[in-house]
Amino acid sequence: MSTRRGFTLVELLVGLVVLGIIGAALSRLFLSQARFYDLEAQLRRARFVARAAINAALSDLRMVEATGGVVAATAKQVTLRVPYAIGTVCANTPTQMTLSLWPVDSTLFATASFSGYAWRDSVGTVTYVEAGASLVTPGMPAFCTAANVTVLPRGRVATLQPPLPASVPPLTAVGTPVFLIQRMTYAFQPSAALPGRTALWRTVMGTGQADELVAPFDSTARFRFFVVGSDTAQDAVPNPVTNIRGLELDLMSESDRAPEATTAPRRAQAVTAVFFNNQLK
Repeated sequence: MSTRRGFTLVELLVGLVVLGIIGAALSRLFLSQARFYDLEAQLRRARFVARAAINAALSDLRMVEATGGVVAATAKQVTLRVPYAIGTVCANTPTQMTLSLWPVDSTLFATASFSGYAWRDSVGTVTYVEAGASLVTPGMPAFCTAANVTVLPRGRVATLQPPLPASVPPLTAVGTPVFLIQRMTYAFQPSAALPGRTALWRTVMGTGQADELVAPFDSTARFRFFVVGSDTAQDAVPNPVTNIRGLELDLMSESDRAPEATTAPRRAQAVTAVFFNNQLK
């Protein structure tokens, strides 16, 4: 029967020390990797904020008409006339106008807040009519049938007041393009979801409904302006604002919290431009 030599106390202590060193190294590695992952996650969050803001704003801003779509503007806020439906005139009487509206998303049409309309004459001049404007749907399809104006599938007939000016001959009025508009304000304002931070808000002026689209941003987030005849955005608001042909969104987005072991949120800068093309979604 053989005897096996056991561990001495010194060997046991040495083994525990080595094991402790390895354990400490692994713990530091895990902690370092966890902090790195959180750092990258917060950077992705900051980038997501910028992308979400761009996507939300572009959907409306691209539809704005260039010569009269901007109502008011500052570096932190712009108020716009945003089209949400377009159609052609079927009939224009001294009291009202009948339109054949092209197909449009039913939810968009139902949730829009009508604030007026705009019409384009034969030389391309766009005139906005907002004071006293009213919209009634459905209108009278018989007017469109009589004028040989087709109401497209999923389209609709609407009645507008006031009509086109009396200076527009009835025969010339038929076929005139008209688009319905709603006033919207985009603004960088204090966030309700993240107190003390800045958010991008969208307010529908007709109803007063204000939606916080995305947050947070650094306080330096702003609008810059492309003016007629220039391809470089400027800080100064042009006078008159009808000279604005597009907006530059200078976004310094942030993560919603600071990464582990840091004191400041991660930031991601995104700069994008959108020009007013009067293109409906």
